[in-house]
Amino acid sequence: MKTVVLWIGFRNLTGDPRRTLLTVSAIAVGLAALVFLWGFNDGLHRNMLGNFQSTLVGSLQIHRQGFFSNPELARHIEKDAPILAALKAAGVGRWTRRLETYTLVASDSATEGSFLIAMDPRTEPRVTRLGEKVTQGRFFRPGDEYVCVLGAASARNLGVGVGDSVVLVAYDRFGALTAEDFRLIGIVSGGGLGIDRGLVLTPLGAAQEMLDMQGRITDIPIWVPPERLETVTGQLRRALAGRDLEVLRWYDMFPVMHEWVTLHNAFLYLFLGIVLLIVLAGVVNTLLVSMLERIREFGIHLALGNRRLGLFVMVLSESLWLGLAGIAAGVLGGIGLVALTAHTGIDLSLLLGDTQRFYVDPLVRPHLDLRHLGQTLAAVLGITLAAGLYPAWRASRLSPVEALRHV
Repeated sequence: MKTVVLWIGFRNLTGDPRRTLLTVSAIAVGLAALVFLWGFNDGLHRNMLGNFQSTLVGSLQIHRQGFFSNPELARHIEKDAPILAALKAAGVGRWTRRLETYTLVASDSATEGSFLIAMDPRTEPRVTRLGEKVTQGRFFRPGDEYVCVLGAASARNLGVGVGDSVVLVAYDRFGALTAEDFRLIGIVSGGGLGIDRGLVLTPLGAAQEMLDMQGRITDIPIWVPPERLETVTGQLRRALAGRDLEVLRWYDMFPVMHEWVTLHNAFLYLFLGIVLLIVLAGVVNTLLVSMLERIREFGIHLALGNRRLGLFVMVLSESLWLGLAGIAAGVLGGIGLVALTAHTGIDLSLLLGDTQRFYVDPLVRPHLDLRHLGQTLAAVLGITLAAGLYPAWRASRLSPVEALRHV
């Protein structure tokens, strides 16, 4: 019986194919636009956050408790064996060691306060692509000792170039002032996170010797796929509990980036709400007009003994069919657009110029998050069914006698 009612609801929509087609088209166009916008939005975020993490931060980092908010050498990691064991147990293979502190960089003509990050040349490329941002000279290699890399703005302010010497002045582990000569071998450009200015990079071994930190580090940056971030973070926190260590995700350290993504998604949900209102109005209009034209037909159904519930379900099934047809067409169109633009890419530089300062590659390839697609489809189908409730209720409440008299 339910199958018959659904079939009758489908057949009723063919009575006025033009009106049905217009309603389905409105749903399909709105949904296709939403699917494409979600694809572009997700592709943009994937591009931006991937570049943000691979530039310097990594997916997550392990420090001594409180080090990130107050980077003092006293808060260092002396024995990293338990951490490495926890990483292996969590299936993490891409990690590196670092030593970070504040320093003063001095040349023959100027000085500049900077943040020193000492890196292991062998393992750093597993986590970040900072070496790709070297625009002059080169990045570190295994075996390099007292060499450094500066940001383009810092090198310009200090009046130095590749091959020149600078002096790094900092407090060592015991609070004593120490200074060493470093030869500048590379200059990086990239914007954001102070890379162009206020940052000096050195090999890990040289910094450990200079700061009396032999065998000691301050943090372990890690890279994991985005889909594993929460799982790995939970595993590491449980494994390292009680060891005075903090495991911080990229958005724990830089919440502004995460909040920006959340705000951007909110605009897409607002657009979804607007599309849902259009769908609601279109389906309600279609079903109400159809109901008014078929009042006598409904009266005959009731006079023949059909139950009011059956009439309610029949009219509601019409909204279901409208929604399913619109969703099918909209998903095909939207996914087609996402697939096409993912293949060709969308060149943002035509509108925005240089996008590197936003951690965005000029060519963005849309990528559809299935979670967002599922939410959108469920919302459109739900609002389509909701739109049919009032017309279905009106039809089921008709009086058979008055309905049969309707002309």
